[in-house]
Amino acid sequence: MNSTSYSQFCLRTFHGLFEKKNKEKIQQRNILLEQANISLTEKEYDSFALMNAMLAAVIFAIAALVFYVLFPLPITMVLLLLVPIVMFSCILGFFQYYPLFVIKRRANSIDRFLPYAVNFLSTMSETGISPGEMFRTLATTNIYGEIQHEAKKISREINFMGVDSITALEHAIEQTPSVKFKAFIQGLLGAIQAGSRLDIYLSTMVHQYMEDDLLVRERNLEFLSLIAELFVMAVIAFPLFLVIIVSVMGFVGDVSSSSFDVIYIFAFLVLPLLYYMFYILIKATSLEEVGKGKKEIGGSFREKCSYNKGSLMVFLFSFGMIAACYIILFVLNYIGYLSLSFYQYFDLLFLSLLLLIGPYAFYTHGQLKKKLDIQDRLPDFLIGVSNSLASGMNVFDSIKMLSKRNYARLTKEIKKMNAELSWRLPIKQVFVQFAERMKNPLIVRSVLSINRGLEMGGNTPALFKAAALELQQVNRVRQQRYSNMSMYAVVILMCFFVFLLIMFILNSTLFNYFFEIQMQQSGSQGFIKQIDPAYLHYGLYSFVFVQAVGSGILAGYLMDGNISGGMRLSFILGIISIIIFKYLF
Repeated sequence: MNSTSYSQFCLRTFHGLFEKKNKEKIQQRNILLEQANISLTEKEYDSFALMNAMLAAVIFAIAALVFYVLFPLPITMVLLLLVPIVMFSCILGFFQYYPLFVIKRRANSIDRFLPYAVNFLSTMSETGISPGEMFRTLATTNIYGEIQHEAKKISREINFMGVDSITALEHAIEQTPSVKFKAFIQGLLGAIQAGSRLDIYLSTMVHQYMEDDLLVRERNLEFLSLIAELFVMAVIAFPLFLVIIVSVMGFVGDVSSSSFDVIYIFAFLVLPLLYYMFYILIKATSLEEVGKGKKEIGGSFREKCSYNKGSLMVFLFSFGMIAACYIILFVLNYIGYLSLSFYQYFDLLFLSLLLLIGPYAFYTHGQLKKKLDIQDRLPDFLIGVSNSLASGMNVFDSIKMLSKRNYARLTKEIKKMNAELSWRLPIKQVFVQFAERMKNPLIVRSVLSINRGLEMGGNTPALFKAAALELQQVNRVRQQRYSNMSMYAVVILMCFFVFLLIMFILNSTLFNYFFEIQMQQSGSQGFIKQIDPAYLHYGLYSFVFVQAVGSGILAGYLMDGNISGGMRLSFILGIISIIIFKYLF
């Protein structure tokens, strides 16, 4: 949030209201705004908040007045009096809390990227450059989240304001919202003032922060485990009891057959909402994966479409085929060659959804698996390059030698790099082209780090080893989540099959028994209500199908944090549901 003509107008309007504030509190508030990266003074920010709160109160007062004129009731009179006050208080409270929210968000981002940013600084220190130059380089590298903004502040003070490195770092300690980054800067200051070697300090901190990162993510996985257990109880166990109770009461209870509407409502409304809520909860409580950058590739809409061109084409092709089939079916139905019943539209809906997500999910998952296979083997290649360079070889000979080794899917890319180097292309361009082919934000970041180090004339073996260390850390994090969450994903899938088995048993025993008695009864006489078998059948069918799609998506998302893997499981479970209900029920 930056100063604008509007915020300046607010300051001029309410300047006199904040003159009597305590100077110490004003200074603390300014530091708070600085930590939130809000480029406004305390008085300007408070004036801006007060103006917005007053405008909101006036707008809602006018709206409440119009509502009262149209509906002159006592309740609208109460709204006319309360709404402006409530809105004024809410907007003012929001602006008071907003800096704290931003500070927490920025601190979390800094803590997540700190191990990798320190690894980058450690690589830069191998070149022997000054701390100011290291932070200037970090400030121009937009791959480490909010740490870049902290580096920009340090670099700006050193390069444009003429402040020495020690004073700039002391200011950074006051301004940063992250306790962890503050401790790192304090340690860096101590090493500089003591005349110690920065590369030793930074290398030590890299390993410490990497281990801390794994511990934090392990605690996060424990919380995800709790969410998975709650999911099994809330979305699988409870709906199962609900279906049994509603079905039995629909046959023998003192209610009409419309009680089965609850199953349809739960299947098409409540269950999707529950699944979406758990998806949001898992996403909100999961630590952001540092290998899933947003700014490295595809900033604009056109670039994002180009980046996901293959998946988008598969999705559009599936959508086009489904649309064509629907047009043909409706034309045949219109001219009388085909007659579709109401329940057959359920079959079409379910098949269409599976055909829409199936090809897209398998294609996307295949592409992702290819990227991850290359990502898993890339650290071995980078360490190989580092060892070769340390032995006295140059980059060209190193890559040429390694291209003869087996790195699985990465081998083909290494051969391409070797061919490009033989065409006298610069090594930096070769790495950039490799990253563009991979379309992997993590690999892009590693290449940027290596090329930035090469520009600074750094220790080349250390550059490649540092990039390998970062990749290994992210791979360990991903494997840690997969191994811990696989068990819960299996539990969710097993619960679905148990759910399906119980539905099959109920239909084969209890429901068939009720329908037999229903057929033997004369008219509406008897204790068994007259229920349409197809109505109950498609209610259970819909319920199980939605469970299949939702369980598959969340199981896959729990394992690897990726929707495409979950959609692949949804497709398989959906096919199983259709086969069971169409041929065994």
